[in-house]
Amino acid sequence: FSRSQTRLILNEAELILALAQEFQMRVVTVSMEEQTYSSIVQVISRASMLVSMHGAQLITSLFLPRGAAVVELFPYAVNPEQYTPYKTLATLPGMDLHYAAWRNTMEENSVTHPDRPWDQGGIAHLDKDEQERILASRDVPRHLCCRNPEWLFRIYQDTKVDVPSLLEVLRESLKTRPTLKKTRPASTVHPGRVREPQC
Repeated sequence: FSRSQTRLILNEAELILALAQEFQMRVVTVSMEEQTYSSIVQVISRASMLVSMHGAQLITSLFLPRGAAVVELFPYAVNPEQYTPYKTLATLPGMDLHYAAWRNTMEENSVTHPDRPWDQGGIAHLDKDEQERILASRDVPRHLCCRNPEWLFRIYQDTKVDVPSLLEVLRESLKTRPTLKKTRPASTVHPGRVREPQC
């Protein structure tokens, strides 16, 4: 996924080239800001890998074919172990997706935006002590979603992906990817009967 306003991948072209060379595949970018949802679903339904910064657009992994990989990128100071909705989705019975997470561990590869509005990670509205605490933080503590200013500050930063470390995560992670010949599709799950519907 390509983003044009927030949570940017600052070296997107370098990342695209590296993925194409490493995996010998054609890389296609999709953008929620520039394409229709149906055209994105068409592309994703034929993809072997979906790479994106953490965000709601990863729900489109629902449309990946069995055996595809979901690669979730996390900005600096955001611990992937604390934010797992897309990991959980990828591992649901019948999804048969392979999940990998990469985390930016280098503060110098981040661009923060303290002067943005609060709901886009801005912290200028906070008192100076709180701003300094957030700026000095190295790991967002557990919190309730989604108005925590430290969380918003970190999740809305832009990231220069360290390509060698991402490729290493992918190489290691994809070694364990099951082949579909060895996996059987899970049985169909049907919802329970609707009782006493009301409007």
